[in-house]
Amino acid sequence: MQKKLITLAVAAAFSAPVFAADVSVYGIVDGAIAAVSADGQKSDLLAVSGGLSGSRLGITASEGLDGGLTAGILLEYSMNTEKADAPAFGTRREMLTLSGDFGTVATGYLQTAVYDFNAKYDPSYGSSVSPIQSVNKGGAFLLDGAARASQAIAYISPNINGLTVAVNYATGLADASNLGAASNATAPKTTAMILSGNYAQGPLSVGGHYAKTSADNAATSTSSELALGASYNLGVATVMGTFASDKIGAGTQVTNKMFSLSGVMPVGKGAAVATFSKNSMAAANTDGSGFMVAYLHNLSKTTTAYAAFETVKNGSATNVYSVASNALGGTTI
Repeated sequence: MQKKLITLAVAAAFSAPVFAADVSVYGIVDGAIAAVSADGQKSDLLAVSGGLSGSRLGITASEGLDGGLTAGILLEYSMNTEKADAPAFGTRREMLTLSGDFGTVATGYLQTAVYDFNAKYDPSYGSSVSPIQSVNKGGAFLLDGAARASQAIAYISPNINGLTVAVNYATGLADASNLGAASNATAPKTTAMILSGNYAQGPLSVGGHYAKTSADNAATSTSSELALGASYNLGVATVMGTFASDKIGAGTQVTNKMFSLSGVMPVGKGAAVATFSKNSMAAANTDGSGFMVAYLHNLSKTTTAYAAFETVKNGSATNVYSVASNALGGTTI
């Protein structure tokens, strides 16, 4: 099955100080007109919230402490600006941080190192037209499911000659806890660990992460992922690519793989973007691939107009991969 999405929209970002110098409010309001179609399905023309970036509202605050330390908070919530009956706010991030010469520690509902990896090496990450996200649907890759974690703690190192490392640990995925379970019972919760590193000097950036979920319950599906990414600024354009290999399952695990290639070229007051992504699934005929091309035009420092086209193809045994934030996705793998 082939699925397509064409968007034409305007996104506006804003930031303004309130209350005091160390508190600020920021946000993005993104509205798009999307023409969506798929083989064997009815097509539709929709006004959607978040074609290029999810609409959101956030608050940050920081305070200097003794000993050169800084305490900070960040509260960020998603918005659907096209539907009155949609949830007014969905949680994107809620965290408390403590920073110093040692780096930063954080706790809360966090955007993880997996999110940072995606945002760095996928130029359309978080949009409705990201082929990398499209071929990660169906629970096949942690790249899709581990971008945020609840009940999490994190450490991010300072930048040391271009190298930054991070450790994320989710103490209980899906807000689960072992409390209340008998001491001789199987622990009901699942935890997750992410180790990441990124090196950036001049035009070159190289990064990667290793992520793993763990559960005492042998019947619970566990996952591990090794992902690598790189980008290089050629002057006339920046090229980037990713590779991910995931092992998933309870007991005997299967291996799924994915790669992507992207390019971003400055054009006038904007940029042209193109991405191709493809996965290789353990189950026969369940592969997926996607391609997108877009043009972004800066109307001001905070407002961008854009047009994008994405097409996604499914293997003969699946239709789980879809454009438009998986709006057309069918039977899962």
